[in-house]
Amino acid sequence: MLTLTPSQVRLGRSAANKAEAIRLVGQVMVESGFIAPGYIDSMLQREQVSATYLGHGIAIPHGLPEARDLVRETGVVVVQFPAGVAWSPEGSARIVVGIAAKSDEHLQVLANLTGVLGDDSQSQLLAHTQDAAVIVHALNGAAAAPEPQAPVTSFDGPHVQVTSPSPHGLHARPATALVAVVRRFHADVTVHHAGRQANARSLLSLLQLGARGGTALTLTATGDDAGAALLALQDAFEAGLDEGAPTAPTPSATPTVTATLDYEGTLVAGLSASPGIAAGPVWAFQRERLEVEERAPDSAQEHRRLEEALAGAAAELRQLHEGFLKKAGAQRAAIFKAHLELLDDPGMLSETHGHIDTGMSAGAAWRRVFEDRADSLAKLDEPTLAARAADLRDVGRRVLRPLAKVVEGEATFPDHPVVLLAEDLAPSDTAKLDPAMVLGLCTAGGGTTSHTAIIARSLDLPAVVAVGPSVLDLRNGQPCILDGDAGVLVVGPSERDRAKAANQRERTRARREEEKLERYRPAITLDGKRVEVAANISEASEAQKAVDAGGEGVGLMRTEFLFLKRDDPPDEEEQLHAYRAMVRALNGLPLILRTLDIGGDKRVPYLSLPAEENPFLGVRGIRLCFEREDLFRTQLRAILRASKEGPVRIMYPMVAMPEELTKARAITESVRREVGADPVEVGIMIEVPSAVMMADRLAKDVSFFSIGTNDLTQYVLAMDREHPVLAPQADGLHPAVLRMVDLTVRAARKAGIWVGACGGIAGDPSGAVVLSGLGVSELSVAIPSIPSVKALLRGISMTDAEAVARRALESGNAAEVRALARDLLARKGATA
Repeated sequence: MLTLTPSQVRLGRSAANKAEAIRLVGQVMVESGFIAPGYIDSMLQREQVSATYLGHGIAIPHGLPEARDLVRETGVVVVQFPAGVAWSPEGSARIVVGIAAKSDEHLQVLANLTGVLGDDSQSQLLAHTQDAAVIVHALNGAAAAPEPQAPVTSFDGPHVQVTSPSPHGLHARPATALVAVVRRFHADVTVHHAGRQANARSLLSLLQLGARGGTALTLTATGDDAGAALLALQDAFEAGLDEGAPTAPTPSATPTVTATLDYEGTLVAGLSASPGIAAGPVWAFQRERLEVEERAPDSAQEHRRLEEALAGAAAELRQLHEGFLKKAGAQRAAIFKAHLELLDDPGMLSETHGHIDTGMSAGAAWRRVFEDRADSLAKLDEPTLAARAADLRDVGRRVLRPLAKVVEGEATFPDHPVVLLAEDLAPSDTAKLDPAMVLGLCTAGGGTTSHTAIIARSLDLPAVVAVGPSVLDLRNGQPCILDGDAGVLVVGPSERDRAKAANQRERTRARREEEKLERYRPAITLDGKRVEVAANISEASEAQKAVDAGGEGVGLMRTEFLFLKRDDPPDEEEQLHAYRAMVRALNGLPLILRTLDIGGDKRVPYLSLPAEENPFLGVRGIRLCFEREDLFRTQLRAILRASKEGPVRIMYPMVAMPEELTKARAITESVRREVGADPVEVGIMIEVPSAVMMADRLAKDVSFFSIGTNDLTQYVLAMDREHPVLAPQADGLHPAVLRMVDLTVRAARKAGIWVGACGGIAGDPSGAVVLSGLGVSELSVAIPSIPSVKALLRGISMTDAEAVARRALESGNAAEVRALARDLLARKGATA
């Protein structure tokens, strides 16, 4: 019987972070003769694969299976950290049990040594005692309990004998695979182990069996296809239930570039919305809590609400699994498959619906069930299974959020720079941000074309979006690294992680400094083709910044921002002052003023617009200008008066049909005559499929097109770019969107007009390559991106860009397109 001795216990230790604590624990294991020093690195890598925090201030770090040859002797050590070490979003560890095991015996070791640690009061005692004998006695006392013997059971119906997969037993990944097999059949399947039974459709039920590797299991089944189900299950067990060697990401015929996730801290995966890397404490933009009504009068409606919330959470998890599978491989992505099975657990669903039938609200019923289950898991003697409590709480919160009232606290900021956490950021939120106090942005929702992404790029901040609601549970002040290039938040980074981030920031700074020195050079490709690079701006003061950054004009001035954050619309003189200031700042460079684009996701209370079920398909853009012609005419008067001082172009938003353009031009001409201004160039935004399909007609009446890739993407793909589930898929480099761009350019060339692009992908390195290759001659981007986009274009040939664009049009998805562009940039030594 393995026992703990006082020499294997260390009291009163401290560590700055989890990695330092693990290295300290590992050193004790080395000193005890349990492991070779190299095993410590495997313990650190384990933290990126699965949670080792159990709750009650206890953590159980251990190495990956492939490092077992570095284990010299089975054993455990205990290191006490009275002040605690930040271990995971769920809490800090004060008792850290380091584990070394040569085979599946580690499950027995854990069960024996940690059986008493589910008691919170006992855990507190062990965390603060100054007597190693107290810890030794507590843990060895648990070891004395003999393994219960399974009663002999006979099975009359269809059944098969199988062996629990080695080396880890029936934990989350093989249990998830078992559930997936069972759900292909109608039969009811039960798993029997050591006198206990589990519903094979329930991941939670299977986990609570505690079946270790190599132990005997009996599967029984009832139903018409019971025999077929048992046969399939027997084959699945013989194949190992997905317990083979760690799986690498599926290779592709198309070259891909995957970010290297070489971090020791805990990874929270999302999507890259703005490049760069930042390190510092996190801070919630608006700390929220979820409140639910305990009772509800309409049970039928509550049942429907629950089903809708479950469906939404399932869609989010599938998206996370697919994204992380491509980024980090099957082994790390497997946790999201397990989360999906937790979401579909029949026992939880049945109990929740039962509570609803008694009059409870869907939110109250769901919260009671998932919290009770999570508490039960956390108290299990088997630590590997107890660690799944955090997973269940994360899944539970995903479902609970749409069922609850979200109560937001006051938006407050500390007096030091932070990485800002938020559910998502709306346009009006920009007024609350102090750029000097924000290191980066990380949001639970949103997508790569969401307003958070736009805000981040305009402020030159790294941003990661769509990381899921659990990020909002992080404590204010908790240290992290935000890697906008890889699309991850690293919680509790090690010193090595911090050094890596600092090195990456320095390389980025040096590159940007070099680009800044060359910012006024035009973007002329290696084979002599020029692409103009202009700026997207939202206020008058940014015009001078655009010039200073090397911008060759303003390709998009969002005039609607003059109408936001106020109680009444700006009058003609106020607008004239703003437009004239921009014209003067540009000093002869062109200024494209987009007329009022209110509606959709930009609401203005004082306009008293009627509520619309789908505002993105309602009165917005040029349609609103027609509804409020008084505002439109006032704005046009100010624009045309400003045009007397320099080159101004007018651009109409959301034009869908030729008759809308005809009407807008007629109103503009009427106002021009009133103010006595010379004619100005007029263009339209290409944002809806109908405008693309009518581009040959529309081109006859304008001087230019500007493609708004953000809106065009959501309308072509039928994906709301603010949708919590679909937004990550709304990529402007999808071939369907690019084919729309291609059609637009062809129509424009035929009419002899030029085409620009002012959406998010214009400033994306891959987007700049593909759009230029398709014939877009002006890229309008966020001000901080101007020098880098110009440098990128100077480093490639238009011939190569055109070749990439042709292949992009024939690709199957956005990922393939991005791989093509990145491959070109890598070959040319440009920054992808």
